[in-house]
Amino acid sequence: MTIPQPPRLVLWGRVLTDGRELPFCRVQVAAGRIDGVEAASRPQPSDVVVDAGWIAPGLIDLQVNGAGGVDLTSASDRPAAVCQVARTLALHGVTSFCPTIVSAPPEVILECLAAYGPGSGRTDRSHAADVLGTHVEGPFIDPQHRGIHAPEALRAASRDEVMHWLTAGPPAIVTLAPERPGALEAIDLLSAAGVVVSLGHSGADAEQTSTALGAGARMATHLFNGMPPLHHRRPGLVGALLASAAVLGLIADGVHLDPLVVDLVVNRAGSERVALVSDALAAAGEPPGMSRLGDQSLVSDGRTVRRADGTLAGCALLLDECLANVRAWLPDMPPGQLVDMATRTPARLLGLTRKGRVAAGCDADLVVLDADFHIQATVVRGEILA
Repeated sequence: MTIPQPPRLVLWGRVLTDGRELPFCRVQVAAGRIDGVEAASRPQPSDVVVDAGWIAPGLIDLQVNGAGGVDLTSASDRPAAVCQVARTLALHGVTSFCPTIVSAPPEVILECLAAYGPGSGRTDRSHAADVLGTHVEGPFIDPQHRGIHAPEALRAASRDEVMHWLTAGPPAIVTLAPERPGALEAIDLLSAAGVVVSLGHSGADAEQTSTALGAGARMATHLFNGMPPLHHRRPGLVGALLASAAVLGLIADGVHLDPLVVDLVVNRAGSERVALVSDALAAAGEPPGMSRLGDQSLVSDGRTVRRADGTLAGCALLLDECLANVRAWLPDMPPGQLVDMATRTPARLLGLTRKGRVAAGCDADLVVLDADFHIQATVVRGEILA
């Protein structure tokens, strides 16, 4: 969908926000913010008309390891890397994201925290997604559930290392295994600093999980992946997370989770507790072929990315494709609730009051969706991407 850039942008169409579908509205944009949302049965002559599909908030991805051929953990020129990823994501309707780094030596994590803080990646502000802060996935995870994480990079949590992270540039999210040494103190320190602690790559039982949630953990990293399966006599990490109030990260590529499992989780937890994530790697947005994650060589088939031994490493899809998948899998789900899982829910988790909604005063980060939830156009900070 090609739309011209008028001097003052006004979109007219149906709106998805706050779990609801609003009737036809004029969404007015000024100075990078939404200036007003008013009901209007007809557009004005200068309005950009969205007569099929919806106007929705820009997508927010909490777990992006890379995209467009760039791996964020191993990149040598990190400012250039995050800019490239931010531009690639914006072309796919993602207007905000958390650069994600996997388990790595202490000095690498500190360098990434300094380079990938909020506001990085803005060399070309009008064509790049906002960086919300780093997601540090590991190194305080269980070696038995490490997945693609390099075993030599794993270590016990320590107060000193966590404090170094907070000094270098507090991460937005940290994924850890609650049963590992030092994990509970790390949860306490990180939560007190406003960092979202997510539980993942873990073999924790239900009691250990409940203790971690009580200590301040608030999220699950790619639920079901990197953890033991749900067992009817030993509910473990998955069962305790499902039964809690934690936000549940789901990778909806059709490989990490079967569509039936996505249906079950969404119906059990509701859209206010599900955050769709891509877990995208450098291969996302690129043709199938060789790729990288940290120091490891991987192979992409255009949908998923694996190590040569078959270990699932992550996703070659971006969040727009994951969202369209869920639309196809859950056709009866109200579209406002569905889009919340990639917009409002992640925004609320991070305490972002100006993102994830189509409302006056919010950032003018928007997408135009067709009936199947494919991206037709993206608006970043009030400007339409060509």
